[in-house]
Amino acid sequence: LPGFAGSAGLEGPYTMETYADALVALLDERHIERAVVVGGSMGGVVAQQLVLRHPDWVERLLLVATGAYTGDPAAALAKAESLVGMTWDESAVRPVVEGFFRTAPSDERFAELVGVAGMASHQAAIDAARSNAATRSLERLDEIKVPTLIIQGRHDRSRTVAHGEEMQAAIAGSRLEVLEDSGHTPQLEEPEAIHRLAMPFLI
Repeated sequence: LPGFAGSAGLEGPYTMETYADALVALLDERHIERAVVVGGSMGGVVAQQLVLRHPDWVERLLLVATGAYTGDPAAALAKAESLVGMTWDESAVRPVVEGFFRTAPSDERFAELVGVAGMASHQAAIDAARSNAATRSLERLDEIKVPTLIIQGRHDRSRTVAHGEEMQAAIAGSRLEVLEDSGHTPQLEEPEAIHRLAMPFLI
């Protein structure tokens, strides 16, 4: 999102809704009338907002390691507020990335992921964390009419299998798959399993 924020006219505060609207602006700018949408973690929250706010733009939906609400909004908001006075550097980003995995990746891969996470602007990280803490779409998921696949990691502590089960129950015709050896990043922890499940659905 930071890469196209300027061309799509995205300005703060950075919320799940404004990110969804910015994605539609990007699709329109590139003359794409309908898209297959994949969203992981907070990106899955944005993907839900996208299909709810702009249903005609979405052809099918893949949600990975996400949920329709935050389990403890007060704690999540407090965590977001703790970012305000924090220096946005490797020491701030490292604990976030550490929490993603059931089994930590190699030191080289971990350093690469910390670097990628650190590319987000400090203000965008604060705004998005605040919005993610407060966003709840569960009661509207029955409005989603496109084919939907949900993939959760069995050992994900933030977006649990129970979150996936609730989304699957609310979205008619959706399918839930659970990857047994993953935490919050099944696309990194079990890439072959993700490909086996996702590719037939996406194409």
